This record gives sequence, structure tokens and C-alpha cells, in this order.
Amino acid sequence: VADGAVYVGSDDDNLYAVNTTDGTEQWRFETGDAVYSSPTVADGTVYVGSWDSNLYAVDATSGDEQWRFETGDHISDSSPTVADGTVYIGGGDSNLYAVDATSGDEQWRFDTGDWIASSPTVADGTVYVGSDDSNLYAVNATDGTEQWRFDTGDAVWSSPTVADGIVYVGSGDSNLYAVDATSGDEQWRFET
Repeated sequence: VADGAVYVGSDDDNLYAVNTTDGTEQWRFETGDAVYSSPTVADGTVYVGSWDSNLYAVDATSGDEQWRFETGDHISDSSPTVADGTVYIGGGDSNLYAVDATSGDEQWRFDTGDWIASSPTVADGTVYVGSDDSNLYAVNATDGTEQWRFDTGDAVWSSPTVADGIVYVGSGDSNLYAVDATSGDEQWRFET
């Protein structure tokens, strides 16, 4: 929700802008496949991934495409995160992408080894993201180099959050993990 509009993707291949007051459609933007990714709005632009393998930048007011960036495979549940002029998103091709928010040019990509459904979180110059390869990754936001990885033992579809120097993330192994954001060391785990 931003500036009086709700932005939402649909299985009908569209991204919609809906008026928050009366629920009327403001515009729709057609992608090439289903939109399971949640849109992110920053500086008048809506960023969203589609199952058609593209990350889109769409004008929040008009619904006009500003650019599209093609990944190597579908974008499923990973939702874009915008920080310091860069859009970060995970793809079905196992890569975490950093894309210039203005131009749509790739800045770097980081291969996790399996597809990414997790949405990236950026804190203190580090991107945190889970992968289907069972790991939580900490990646340098500037150059895409790995800082550490934490093996949970099962797929990490959960999107991490960071508070007070600790990364919190759920895993398919039924645990919630607290991991030191700097070292990648486990602080504790809670079994659900």
C-alpha cells in the first residue's frame, strides 16, 4: 500500500493498482505469467517479479513499464527488496540478483545452489536470504561476495528479518533460528 493504492499480483498474469478508498482499479499491468511475488514500492516505482522470469519496474501512478530484467528462471515467492538504489530478488535459477533500481542493469548475481523462494532482507550493507539448498546466506550488498552461510538442514523459504544484530529465520526443519548477523553463528533455535 502506497500513496492511496494497493498493489497486488495475481495468478491471471497481472499486477493491479487498486484505489484504497473505494476499491476501483487504477490500472493493470500484464506480465507473461502468474505474479506470486509481492510488489515493493519505492520512489514512485512498483517492483515485482513474475513467473515469466522477469523482474519488472512499473510506474506507480500510470502503470507504464519502466524496465524489465530477465533472470534465468521463474520468480516464484521471492519479493523484491529495495535499498540504496538497488533491487534485490531471488530467482528460480538459484541466483540472488542485485539490479540497479533506475536502469534495470544487473550489478551482480550470487549463486546459492538451489532456487530461492525467500525474500531478501538488507541490513548494514549485507543481504540476507534463504535458499532451497537449506542455507541462510549473508552476502555483501555492494559486490555480491559471500560473507557466511548457515546450514539449517532443510529448505529455507522463510524470509529473514534482522533486529539488534540477530537474523531470525524459519526453516523446513521446523525450527526458528536466531543467527548472529556478523559471524553467522547460531544463537539459539526454537522447534515449532
